[in-house]
Amino acid sequence: MAAQDDRSAVEITRMSLRGDGWIGYSEDAVYVDEGGDDRVKIPHDAVEAVTLRTLEWDLAVMSLLLVGVGAYVVVTRNPLVGVAFAAVGAFSAYRTYRHRHELAIRVRNRPKPLTVHPEHPHQCLDALSDRVGLQKQTGP
Repeated sequence: MAAQDDRSAVEITRMSLRGDGWIGYSEDAVYVDEGGDDRVKIPHDAVEAVTLRTLEWDLAVMSLLLVGVGAYVVVTRNPLVGVAFAAVGAFSAYRTYRHRHELAIRVRNRPKPLTVHPEHPHQCLDALSDRVGLQKQTGP
């Protein structure tokens, strides 16, 4: 019974994620709740790196080029094929935009990093890197 009382006394500082859920930290761990029943607790000593990826520029440029090629094909060749190219490019640009400011937490013994999209990504990166004791990293 005492162990449950200790667990409930943990104070977690939370930050909202885009969409639904939150990411938080306490004295000894980082917590992620993405809105479902799945909550992840990562001890500070298991966190290897915290990185903020601003935007995947290569994907953004390719998406916009695909929209441009679609527009060119609409005007010069086949409107139906051109609209299809432009629609795929627009959808890709939208997805790339939605995945901007992705916070990646690399965890020991986990093949892929845990990624979240906080509402205030730079503040979240600062808070987590200070709390965990790691150097801040920003990526493309």
